[in-house]
Amino acid sequence: MDVFRQLLEENRVMTLATCSADGPWAAPVLYALQPGPELVFMSRLSTRHARDLLACPRVAAAIHPDQTRPLRGVQLEGIARPLAGREAVRAIRVYLQRFPSARGRFPLWPAIRGTGQIRLFALRPERAYVLSEEDFGWGVRRQVPLDALPQAPP
Repeated sequence: MDVFRQLLEENRVMTLATCSADGPWAAPVLYALQPGPELVFMSRLSTRHARDLLACPRVAAAIHPDQTRPLRGVQLEGIARPLAGREAVRAIRVYLQRFPSARGRFPLWPAIRGTGQIRLFALRPERAYVLSEEDFGWGVRRQVPLDALPQAPP
């Protein structure tokens, strides 16, 4: 679905929703899309959303442009997990390609090893939806087949 890919490429911020015994929480994170399909992001372990997802990896997310008309956006639900080793190396390359200004802002090797306070995470969607007034009409969202997302190389 072209509008789905377009929205993921056009936008940079994902609102990540987590839940814990303290209740639901939402936090904005910068993301990059990598084959898998997965959305990779970085967070400090001291943040509430990072603590929440380490305790309960089921998350939801929303991605949308700033303008309200026409209303467009992506909704996801899936599993978020911390990355380390080769997976973290692949993810950091994708992330830094999308956000070159992040270079030098955090200790790279501890993040890759999974030992630092800044960690890489990957959200693997289990369900994805796109809402686009201009493509589907007002208030209509469509489920996106996950095979329409970029897949991991063989």
